[in-house]
Amino acid sequence: MTDDPSTPTHETARYFAELEARIVQRLHAEAGSAEARAALVRSTGVEDPRLIDELCKLGITADELICLRFIPLVLVAWAEDSADAEEREAIHAEAKKLGIGEDSTAWLVLETWLQKRPPGLGVDAWKRYTRGIMKKLTLNAANRLIHLTEKQMIAVAKASGEGADLGKVSHKESLMIDRLLTIMHEQAERP
Repeated sequence: MTDDPSTPTHETARYFAELEARIVQRLHAEAGSAEARAALVRSTGVEDPRLIDELCKLGITADELICLRFIPLVLVAWAEDSADAEEREAIHAEAKKLGIGEDSTAWLVLETWLQKRPPGLGVDAWKRYTRGIMKKLTLNAANRLIHLTEKQMIAVAKASGEGADLGKVSHKESLMIDRLLTIMHEQAERP
């Protein structure tokens, strides 16, 4: 058995498949309403009506977007083999800033990922989801989403450290941020 997050076990794969299915089923039922649109504005922190329109047309709810959008932040927190208390708190702060309540589905998913590193299957789901989103967004909207994610990842990375290192991004965190940004930029490129 390996701790490599890119090597999912059967049990882990089944867990995330079931979790994803439950979340997707519930959230797709909520997509498209005026309330869902307002929640998207709150959850993304973006008041760009064009971006919100595109997300609504895709049937994306706030919880669905946030659950998968937080994978990069969680991976940055785990870049040094553990998500420490300060990093978890930074992710919680980002979640609260985006309107995620502690009683929400998104919060539950984040807590799961902060307690145990998401396996490769979760990362693959994020990649697939992001690729699908990026292909349907305008290049400008995709770049805005990438920039917002980058700012959030850096905030998580800067949250950890001790003494003189507090507020600095470690080498491993920097590599993880660069890797995730590269993935997002590649997915946003047009043919």
